[in-house]
Amino acid sequence: MERNQREAARRSPVRHGTSSANTSSRLSHGVLFIRALLSSGASDTARTVQTAASQALRLLLATGTSILIARYLQPEGRGLYAMIVAMASGAVVLGHFTVVYTQIALWKDGVLSRVLTANGLLLGLGLGSAAALCTFAVSPLVFPNRPALLLAVALASVPAVAAITNLRGILTLQARVDLVNRAILISGLINCVPLAVLAVLGHFTLSAVVVMWAVSAAVPLPLYLRALRPNLGHVTWELARRQLSLAGRHHIGVIAQYFLLWSAADVLLLNILVSSSEAGLYSVAVVVISIARVPADAVTQVVLPRQASSDVTASGVATARALRVSLLSSSVCAGLLAAASPLLVPWVFGPAYQRSVLPLAILGPGVTAYASARLAGQYLIRLGRPLSMSGITVGALVVNVVLDLLLIPSWGAAGAALSSTIAYSLLAFIEVMWFRRARASATESPEVSRLVSPSG
Repeated sequence: MERNQREAARRSPVRHGTSSANTSSRLSHGVLFIRALLSSGASDTARTVQTAASQALRLLLATGTSILIARYLQPEGRGLYAMIVAMASGAVVLGHFTVVYTQIALWKDGVLSRVLTANGLLLGLGLGSAAALCTFAVSPLVFPNRPALLLAVALASVPAVAAITNLRGILTLQARVDLVNRAILISGLINCVPLAVLAVLGHFTLSAVVVMWAVSAAVPLPLYLRALRPNLGHVTWELARRQLSLAGRHHIGVIAQYFLLWSAADVLLLNILVSSSEAGLYSVAVVVISIARVPADAVTQVVLPRQASSDVTASGVATARALRVSLLSSSVCAGLLAAASPLLVPWVFGPAYQRSVLPLAILGPGVTAYASARLAGQYLIRLGRPLSMSGITVGALVVNVVLDLLLIPSWGAAGAALSSTIAYSLLAFIEVMWFRRARASATESPEVSRLVSPSG
């Protein structure tokens, strides 16, 4: 019957004009396309849109939190908070020990999924605890004006966050980005909403901010445990030793990457060489320009399963396509933020942060370049050259620190931003060029298996 109705509809004359019918048809197809794009389907486009939306919301919540901190604590308190978070986040980087990279190298379409999951949980908790204790012990050397109790509270979350990092890697390799996105949003809500309530009640303090940061950072752990159900009986010590051996060759580069990406070296040196207030001004610039990373981070997360599981030629094609999308989207976002910052930053964060505008604009090109470096780096893991990758990143960090020492005493936050942008651009140029050569070699040579060995 429905078939006969469709036949009759096709044969009947169009009484209201063909243009109206075509417009209606196009609108219908457009609605269907948007619904398909936003659905939880398996397409990379849909996952990228969903991930970008989730990260944008998370970043919006983080920006709201940062605004509250900036307005209620002023640059001095904002600088102390930035230092505490930098120390705790650095401990997380030490604690997760780049186990995620070994998961990529050993994934092989999920054959070792259960073992890698159990190993990731145990290694994260154990190494995270050791890293937190070591960080607290050395903190007086790099953070002489530290509030010891608040730093200890922040460091208490490090073992959980290190385990979260490893388990998130497993979920990403399984293309379960919906769960990762939900956890990101829940974490952001738990951090932002209670602080907003405290601000309304007049009880907004540095202590409250640090406690909520630590709680929200650890929140995804029970969600990931429920989804993955890791069984510590699946822990394989032989594979764990292999992971630690491989990770050790990557890890120094990842530590350097952290100090570059999150401007931790800049914040530490600004606090030591100038003041906590200058570090607070710079941290606001970093928070705002970080919005430009949202599209690139979404692309990086969604393309990872293809980079890890596909053959080397398909992985190269996926990486090249993702690089183009990442570079374009990050450039547009960074340009818009830099253009709006002279009005946006003082209005949102307060007049005291007018001096954050120049560092923000200087950081824009560097953030765009770093997005390319991350994507190329995920592909280069397959080449089994961890020491070479680490050497490149450490070299970029050395450039950053040397330029910081030269520029910060005279230019303050603007000097720190310039040094980071130069280091980011250098790192991106080297890794993208290496990716292009490696991809060309993989295409031309029939012996591509040697390129994907996780050893070496």
